[in-house]
Amino acid sequence: MKLSIIIVDYNSSKLIADCLNSWKQYRPNFSFEIIIIDNNSSENHLADYEKILPEVKTFRLDENKGYGSANNYGSRFANGEYLVLLNPDTLIVDDSISKLLEFYKSQPKLGALTCLLYGKDGQTLQKAFFGKFQSLFGLTIRRYNFQEIDPSKDFMPSDIVTGACLMIKKSLFDKLGGFDENFFMYLEDDDLCKRLTSLGYHNGVCTKAKIIHLEGQSFSSNRQKKEFYYKSQDYYWHKHNGLLATILMKIIRWPYRIVKSM
Repeated sequence: MKLSIIIVDYNSSKLIADCLNSWKQYRPNFSFEIIIIDNNSSENHLADYEKILPEVKTFRLDENKGYGSANNYGSRFANGEYLVLLNPDTLIVDDSISKLLEFYKSQPKLGALTCLLYGKDGQTLQKAFFGKFQSLFGLTIRRYNFQEIDPSKDFMPSDIVTGACLMIKKSLFDKLGGFDENFFMYLEDDDLCKRLTSLGYHNGVCTKAKIIHLEGQSFSSNRQKKEFYYKSQDYYWHKHNGLLATILMKIIRWPYRIVKSM
């Protein structure tokens, strides 16, 4: 099997149904499977998903341990040589997944790869889907770089790429032990990319492929999102930069956090 797509479901039935129907419309011409992990949702539509596409396999967890943990669980059942970790609020719009796979196969030292992510209108390019690793200086400005996409280039290297649509070779994902499950939500993709670069791999964006990402549609509480993010950020900094840098990061972050909570 060439490709295993893993989607984590947490009360996202309408989004996932739309996502699966987009796959149905633009079915790739190679063998694939879609693994959906229900992260202990209050609703259960797994049987409905299996009716949309015969390639769908579903699993339900009895506890929500976070996004990374659910993806790791799904990867155990993946038969594909390559994985695509995909958010439920995404839509396939053409043969871009095939283009993504073909490009990945041509790059022996490629770690994590994403495509161009567009908003709901299909025209507005999202900004925060790739960028540089977090730094103390970078905390004073927006985390992600704003370099222009150069359509003449097939590939744009980047420190990090989004987990909203992340392709990686399964053997490499397994070698890393998957996502660090200490991240419940947010920055698990940054951490994965950090560990990939430490092994000599490079990450980036394939500019010839695209999807639509209905950013934030699968999560409703902004306050809870922020708390998850800050907790993940604390752990990420302590893990990769040490205690002193983490303390400095919190000092720099504090005024911004106060303003955002008002």
